[in-house]
Amino acid sequence: MTIAEASQKGLRTYDVVARYGGEEFVFILPGTSLTGAVAVAERLRVAVQALTFAPPMERLSVTVTLGVATYPSPHVESATTLFRQADYALYRAKQNGRNRVEAMETLDRADVPTL
Repeated sequence: MTIAEASQKGLRTYDVVARYGGEEFVFILPGTSLTGAVAVAERLRVAVQALTFAPPMERLSVTVTLGVATYPSPHVESATTLFRQADYALYRAKQNGRNRVEAMETLDRADVPTL
């Protein structure tokens, strides 16, 4: 299984995965709550970490770090803000050790930049 296949596993037919830039991807999960989005992100994180590769790359280990934000939210008034909030959650996840999921609503409000 590839990372792309792991990303698609468990998604609904109308969910969208798209490359956002560099090594960043966006998952658009219509009608999904923050709790549901975090659960999807955590399943993806576990699935990618469990990937195994054929020789000569059998010793390769891959992980993902994910930031989650949802709309509607009292902290999100536009698509731009939604992407900024998700990006900030991703930044915090990387700061906190990588190979983890951080959600905007779980972050300390004092740490969230004014957008």
